[in-house]
Amino acid sequence: MKNFKNCFFFISSLLLSLNLSAQNTALKSATAEKKIIFLGDSLTEGYGVDITSTYTHLLQDKITKENLNWKVVNAGISGSTTASAKGRISWILKDKLKPSLVVIILGANDGLRGHKIPSIKKNLKESIELIKNEKIEIILGEVWVPPNYGKEYSEDFKKMFAELAKESKVTLMPFLLKEVAGKPDLNLADGIHPNEKGHQVVYEQVFNFIKPYLK
Repeated sequence: MKNFKNCFFFISSLLLSLNLSAQNTALKSATAEKKIIFLGDSLTEGYGVDITSTYTHLLQDKITKENLNWKVVNAGISGSTTASAKGRISWILKDKLKPSLVVIILGANDGLRGHKIPSIKKNLKESIELIKNEKIEIILGEVWVPPNYGKEYSEDFKKMFAELAKESKVTLMPFLLKEVAGKPDLNLADGIHPNEKGHQVVYEQVFNFIKPYLK
């Protein structure tokens, strides 16, 4: 009987130890997980495609398969302009699990509406400063616009991102649709938003660019 009690006590202690060890491992894993937020508009949200086809979802799948301890957050909202960026960033920073990396891809809607470039630049610069003040790494996504408002406007618009990245000392990521824009087979009927194939191309481009940050 005494041996039975000793054996029972040993097994119970062992199970408790294993359970606590598993809990500690899970806790450490959850704590170590970093968050990358893509702050954008409909191009990031995934307008016109299923959520599982968006470049951010494909990115998360790839990160998971490669055992990289990062969580991808799609913070894309259709119609968003740079004017909304500061408010959205302030809300994000209130989250207890603050991001380790924020990728800002905004400005396309500003350009399509002909907003003044100095105003767009000011909005983005203030947004970047908010994030930098929290010691969070930033990537600024370059945005292009069609020559609806003249060649000069579109060229100045594009130059603005390079200038801003240099002034704010942040990394500039090439235009999200660099390999997709103007290709009917990679876009929806509107010719603006990428389809499932287009998001696949975007995902590959984005992953190759941010991979060094994920190590």
